Amino acid sequence: MKKVFLEKRLLYKVLIVLSSFGLGVLIYLLFRSRKLFYYQFIEMLNLDPYLIEVRKIVWVYRKHIPNWVIYSLPDGLWIFSMGVSILHNRYYYKRAQNIFNIVLSSIIATEVIQSLYGGHGTFVGTFDIADVICYIIGYLLSSLLGYFNWKKNYKNKEILKKNEILKKERKKILIIIVIFTILGFLPALIK
Repeated sequence: MKKVFLEKRLLYKVLIVLSSFGLGVLIYLLFRSRKLFYYQFIEMLNLDPYLIEVRKIVWVYRKHIPNWVIYSLPDGLWIFSMGVSILHNRYYYKRAQNIFNIVLSSIIATEVIQSLYGGHGTFVGTFDIADVICYIIGYLLSSLLGYFNWKKNYKNKEILKKNEILKKERKKILIIIVIFTILGFLPALIK
């Protein structure tokens, strides 16, 4: 019974992570430059003729979609996906949250650096307050989901083998951060 419960929670977590991240990638594929990495990947799979047809259809509605949805929402979805991956189903939620706080602080610092030294066409990037807002909203939503999950399922549970579980959670979190950092840089890779 316990195993089925854990599998359901894992499935729930995977669905949330993949659907939110997938929506961000879909926004890139449908509305952003065809020179970005995700589109190159679609070309490699020979699916670009289909995507071109879908892009023609959705571009009719482009004028009705706010710029922040196309340019900033994928960032918020990315950090939300990362946050759910890091925070959901953790015995040591508070420690995981501290690590996630460092991630958000680093991202906000990057945006500040962009405001000081960036600009369109520079390696540093372009500052956009909508990016910061989407990052913060994604951070808050994933933090709340993680907290409520921890409070419901882990807060008052006796933890056996504390050091072993803590080491496993730290290792998982580090792997998640590396994977999402790579995924976060992929859209910027241009032919």
